[in-house]
Amino acid sequence: MDKLKHSFLSVLVSFLIGMVGQSLFSQNIKISRDSLITIVEFDGAFHNKYTLKRLMVDTCKASSVLRSKNQDYSENNLIDDNDHTAWVEGLSGSGIGEKIRITFKNKSALPYVIRIVPGYSKSEETWYNNNRVANITIRTIGVGIDSEYIIDEWKDVSFRKDSLSKVSISPQYIDISQNYIQHMGYNDFVAIEFEIMEVDDVGAIYNDTCISEISFYEIDKLIKAYSSDEYEKIKN
Repeated sequence: MDKLKHSFLSVLVSFLIGMVGQSLFSQNIKISRDSLITIVEFDGAFHNKYTLKRLMVDTCKASSVLRSKNQDYSENNLIDDNDHTAWVEGLSGSGIGEKIRITFKNKSALPYVIRIVPGYSKSEETWYNNNRVANITIRTIGVGIDSEYIIDEWKDVSFRKDSLSKVSISPQYIDISQNYIQHMGYNDFVAIEFEIMEVDDVGAIYNDTCISEISFYEIDKLIKAYSSDEYEKIKN
């Protein structure tokens, strides 16, 4: 881990105790044309503005896949940079309890932001004909000082819904930095895991739950550190 991250994490750990369970969607993530630009994190004294860079996925494994002779619904569709393809779970039922586990090529990676498309966004019709993910649990997995695996988890990651109480047909962004960093009781980050806890099946024809894409971003460079007064003036 480089010196910038180490310093930042050390301060942030002490500041963020007790924040588990709060919403993981953050107003501090700046998005332009569906691309992540920056993130602002408060370290207890300053609002630090960072650029973000994409993390490259090494492996992506799902607990089940819908098999079809005519269509590929494998977990590879989650990381193919194509929102019009999708992973579709393959067990009977609505998909609750299905899991996805992802590892990264950079073994020291620390994913700060997750971009997820929690349905099949090939078309509006496809989106609403299939189940959408409404709530997930996110777990981070690492190796502790005694070389044993440590799993940290938090719940209540609910996706935004539209005026019809359906999960919105758009990418959604989750800032996980404030939730997993405080639990960093391990030396090496290994993987991140998702478990489907609730689905949105309003108006769905098929009882299949889909996710089109999952991608990850880490902090890259510090742009500027703002005092609280300075940040209040520019944040809107």
